[in-house]
Amino acid sequence: MDAIDALMSRRSYARGNLIQPAPNKEQIEIILQAAMTVPDHGNLKPWRFILVQDQGIEDLSILVKQKYAESLSKENLDSFVKEISETPMMLFVCSDLTLEHNVTVLDQQLAGAAACEHILLAAHALGFAGIWHSSEADDDLRHLLNLKKEDGVLGVLSIGTPKRTSLAKRRSFADFTQTWDRDNGLKTWSDI
Repeated sequence: MDAIDALMSRRSYARGNLIQPAPNKEQIEIILQAAMTVPDHGNLKPWRFILVQDQGIEDLSILVKQKYAESLSKENLDSFVKEISETPMMLFVCSDLTLEHNVTVLDQQLAGAAACEHILLAAHALGFAGIWHSSEADDDLRHLLNLKKEDGVLGVLSIGTPKRTSLAKRRSFADFTQTWDRDNGLKTWSDI
């Protein structure tokens, strides 16, 4: 698959639509190496990847059930735990910030977010699918993932094989694009 095809055909698939197989070790290495190519002002590599699969998925399911036992209804909890336990593979993309640097925290976080997108694109190019969830790193998750106080989870990426593929409905870029110059100000794309 060439790069433009990958960009134009990638779509998100809910965890419940992902099945085994997940990427194998060689494919995971390709996916993560692709993530290392993102724009990264200062070349800080301000992220860490934490792979969860096999026994890790089972362990995470148990922790999720314990954590949310009081705050979710039994039906919602059972559904959420089932969704996690059946996920073929998860990647936590966590920030690993350098605070004392001229590269802003925002620039570092955006580089990590770009790594999330490269992971999903590389997985798609290899025939897999996934979805990107964000998650606030509460104290329990921060401890579990051994995160520093200033770091967080930029993305929880669930990856596997789609049960069935479908095309995403896309809106036109023109709806979100304007041009600007000093003499004419902002103009919609369709006006140029």
